[in-house]
Amino acid sequence: MEIRQLHYFLMLCKELHFSEAAHKLGISQPTLSQQIRVLEDEVGVPLFDRMGKKTVQTEAGAILEHYARQMMQQMENAKRAIADLTHLNTGHLRVAVLPSDLDYRLTSLLVEFHKEFPNTQVQIIPSIDIVNQVLNNEVDIGVGLAIEPDSRLNRIAFYTETYRLYVHEQHSLASRELIKPHELQRIPFVMYPNGFYGRELINEWCKEHAIELKILMETGSVTSLFQLVRERIGATIQPSQLIDSFQSLGLRAVAIEHPPSRDLEMYYRNDKYLSAAARTFMKRMENSF
Repeated sequence: MEIRQLHYFLMLCKELHFSEAAHKLGISQPTLSQQIRVLEDEVGVPLFDRMGKKTVQTEAGAILEHYARQMMQQMENAKRAIADLTHLNTGHLRVAVLPSDLDYRLTSLLVEFHKEFPNTQVQIIPSIDIVNQVLNNEVDIGVGLAIEPDSRLNRIAFYTETYRLYVHEQHSLASRELIKPHELQRIPFVMYPNGFYGRELINEWCKEHAIELKILMETGSVTSLFQLVRERIGATIQPSQLIDSFQSLGLRAVAIEHPPSRDLEMYYRNDKYLSAAARTFMKRMENSF
């Protein structure tokens, strides 16, 4: 059983179509069919049922896929460990983060990280499907809301974040130290659209406090939301720490009684080797927040 054959096999498991799998592998369909037959001869049972143009994985195929994925992951882990040993610090680091507000605050961290790992290519990927991206090996690390325990993941809680009311510095509420939830119903708001993590968190908090906000405008960018607040179109409710980045816009962050809050975690597959660069990035995340 060769690594190349397992690679072919896993692509066919994904596509369940010989022509599509062969195309994505860059080989001919007869070559793929021949290699799958060799693999089936070696394990002694069919791995796929061919029913006309339809390809269906057998129970034996599902078992082999499970272990083949583990084998491929261990091969990748070995490559990364050897690269670390040779101190090349090349390669890639892929991090999925909550869109809009969280990825915005990573700039200074990335600058410092680059100084230590100048040859590591970094991708920060805003995502609303972080856990699945981690599990599917599309990213190395996920940074997002706290999740339920999952035996496939290692989880590191690193920050509990509260939200505040953001208003223009000349707003009637700008001088207040604290505002009660029911008072928020008196003012217009600019917020993320429904479906965004930040908006859903606020929606749930409003239900808990039996209040309803008057939403005038919705946009998916934290920068545009704060610019709308600067133009006095409305107030917004955002993470407290963002005031450090947007204070120059002439905004004020007012504390809310019993404020919305969220717990943030980093997670990664527990069968995945984390490079020195990845471990350093996670440590810097903890220290930064």
